[in-house]
Amino acid sequence: MERDQIELRVDELRAEHPGRDEFIAAVREFGQELDPEARKTLGQVLLDRQPETGGFDVLKERLEEGGWMKRTMRKIDDRIEGR
Repeated sequence: MERDQIELRVDELRAEHPGRDEFIAAVREFGQELDPEARKTLGQVLLDRQPETGGFDVLKERLEEGGWMKRTMRKIDDRIEGR
């Protein structure tokens, strides 16, 4: 199996399995179907992927957008700093 096919399958598995543990189990199962050389490629594909942020990317986007979330976080920061 070629690298681009493996990358595509990993992306599909990620979309199908939003939970971290589910995704890991699906990748392990997929890896069992591969020959040793393709399994090495799968490992490299996984290492080259962007790190998972565990949902914090959504929070980061909301903070950058502003609005209620930004005001709330600013209030918390102000309280901590004693303003």
